[in-house]
Amino acid sequence: MKGPLIAVTALTLASTSQATELAQSDFNRYLDFNWGECPAQFQSTDGKNTCTQADVPLNWQAPDGKKISVLVSKYPAKSANSKGQIWLLQGGPGGSGSFFVQQLNTTLAPFTEHYDLFVLEHRGVGWSTHLACSNPVVSDYAQYAQTCFDDLHQQWGDDLYEFNTTAAARDLEYVIGKSKVRDWQPSYVYGVSYGTLWAQRFSQVAPTGAQAIILDSVLPPAEFGNDLWDENFNATLDDLLAYCQLDTECQSRLNFSSLPQLKARLNDIFTAQSCPGLDFDRQALQMLSILGLSRSVEQILIPTLHRLNRCNSDDVMALNNLHNFIFKGLGRQLLQLPAKDPFGFSQVVSKLITHNEINHVQRDLHSKLAYCQDAIACYPDFMNYRIHLDKQVWGNRYTDPYVYQPMHHYMPTLALNGDLDPQTPHTYISLIQDAFTNINQRYVELPQTHHGVLFVSQTHDASTSTCGAEIMKNFIEDIWSQPDTGCIANLQGLNFTASAMASHVLFGTPDAFDGQPEIMSEADIMQLKQSDPAAFVQAYATFMPLIDF
Repeated sequence: MKGPLIAVTALTLASTSQATELAQSDFNRYLDFNWGECPAQFQSTDGKNTCTQADVPLNWQAPDGKKISVLVSKYPAKSANSKGQIWLLQGGPGGSGSFFVQQLNTTLAPFTEHYDLFVLEHRGVGWSTHLACSNPVVSDYAQYAQTCFDDLHQQWGDDLYEFNTTAAARDLEYVIGKSKVRDWQPSYVYGVSYGTLWAQRFSQVAPTGAQAIILDSVLPPAEFGNDLWDENFNATLDDLLAYCQLDTECQSRLNFSSLPQLKARLNDIFTAQSCPGLDFDRQALQMLSILGLSRSVEQILIPTLHRLNRCNSDDVMALNNLHNFIFKGLGRQLLQLPAKDPFGFSQVVSKLITHNEINHVQRDLHSKLAYCQDAIACYPDFMNYRIHLDKQVWGNRYTDPYVYQPMHHYMPTLALNGDLDPQTPHTYISLIQDAFTNINQRYVELPQTHHGVLFVSQTHDASTSTCGAEIMKNFIEDIWSQPDTGCIANLQGLNFTASAMASHVLFGTPDAFDGQPEIMSEADIMQLKQSDPAAFVQAYATFMPLIDF
């Protein structure tokens, strides 16, 4: 999934200035929202959605005290009679819900005809009262992180810790109730990635607050932690290679049969330097593996591992082309990435929640660095150092009775997960199923599927919705029955074959696995683009996930 769910990395911090004047809605659950124009990032292409900034208590335990604002967006059902409302909760933590507005004409289109679609922007994020560091980034990251925290704590005091999941869940309970003042409709809450933790917390504070809950790519509330990132990615890589062995074409091209065999070869390359002239070092490979696994680019990752294992002179040239495109700036120079939306992500909210609520299982820095010495997928060392420093600055700041506790409610629930999801692995799903209380709480697993099932589970019939959307829609329309999962048999699944254009641009030869490459310069790639513009545009879906980080 390309949206900012559990993010690979986001190092820039947003400005807090807001240019658009938004309609305000007073804190009163018995008054309807005051709807108005949406900020540009939240505006639907047809201009039909409306927005408001709803006042909510900074501290829900002191409802008469200081208020903050949370942005609410509503896209009304296209039909005259809405069947209900779907509330969409984004991941991160820290990601903006503006992502969902970009999906109204695609992934979310099956729901727009008969349902009102609401987006609640998490407190502290985006167009809600926004938390960001105001101090400039400096080379001493420890100093930078501590200064950021100190500045924000001076501004907010301990109320800074009210930008948490439990308070966001109470915000959701409040805005759902407020939305029904004039017209009661059934409510369905959908959360993806961290949004599933938000939805589970909502079920804890409001166990009858909705008619059903949909959890997509489920983040366990306990017995899990952000420190497990590297371990989970390598386990997923093992599963990906197992799928390759089951695919006739992939298995026939691959020149190694197991992860231990590949690890031994890579140790030889990176420690004994047995592949002279190679630009890739271990950390570049580890970062590429993170990108390939989290962003569904197995058609580049698997040939890369194949070429590294063999590492002849042609492979070195091909791999150096790939390294130049991803890590030396050639790809960004050619494709000219759009500027990042300063409201698209809040690093502050991400750090607060990650290090206080997604930190139940921990690994110390020494253990993480030792693990990554021969792992194939890992955060770079500098990122693990930064995470360690962030944990010291932002961690152990708050808790509440719901943190690290399982959900317990009787609302119908649909949990969806792919079996190749490294961010929220399916191997943890028993922790969710153990909290189920009745037969209307169900789990559906999709094979060969990555993170964000609703958005990545395309089927062979391009004219239909994704399989995840079909299952979710079927569930909402009859929450008392087992949803139809027939679309799983029609999933596109994994793609181990890169297009000739993508292979030529990235490796210097139309065959990603083999062939005699040429050194690819900017001029060479532009010539390829001019020779077949349509194929080059189609290859964007391969290029962009590799350079947009």
